[in-house]
Amino acid sequence: MKETPGSFERRTGLSYSPPPSLLEGRTRPLGTRESCPTLFRYPGPEGLLEALRGGLARLAPVGADRVWLASRPTAERARAARLFGTLALLQPLHLQPVATRRSGIFLAPNAPLPRDAEPVWVSPSQVAARIAWDRLRTEPDAVRRFGGGYADERARTLDRLSAYLEEISALERAGAPALERPWLAHSARERRRLLARLGIRATWTRT
Repeated sequence: MKETPGSFERRTGLSYSPPPSLLEGRTRPLGTRESCPTLFRYPGPEGLLEALRGGLARLAPVGADRVWLASRPTAERARAARLFGTLALLQPLHLQPVATRRSGIFLAPNAPLPRDAEPVWVSPSQVAARIAWDRLRTEPDAVRRFGGGYADERARTLDRLSAYLEEISALERAGAPALERPWLAHSARERRRLLARLGIRATWTRT
């Protein structure tokens, strides 16, 4: 949903007060009357799997002190988002985001997710859909907008994402060189060739 810090504070009784560590030369806090749109985050395949299983605690690994957020679902890792979906933060001001010099890009502390800021999974079929995100406040609002096939698509994506990570784990166990690009960025032919050379049964690549 689209909301100004002033409206957020009146609605929730909470304060919009980003930590000083985020306020550096290339960032700034939002003005009291400046609207923050719905924000999105692709947390990597492991984080997305945790989110689909209902156990995502943070939007980035624990070692990171900040997290990048975007105002468009496919602003980051577009190919991965189209394959596995991404996460929408419908009430992003709970995360204390600050604006950056890049249009539509925000920065927030990588803190434990507050209950009211729990992300909503956006399915692959919806990441490029024309959705009035700024009108959606809660997960039920979003799920109703996504339509009746959402639960089935979630189950299928969970299976595909698990298979994807299983392949990567098998490569690591087989002693394959560290990947310089995400596994999904390699062509299917390249993936099949490497899997065959290492004697690994394809799980995600074959799909």
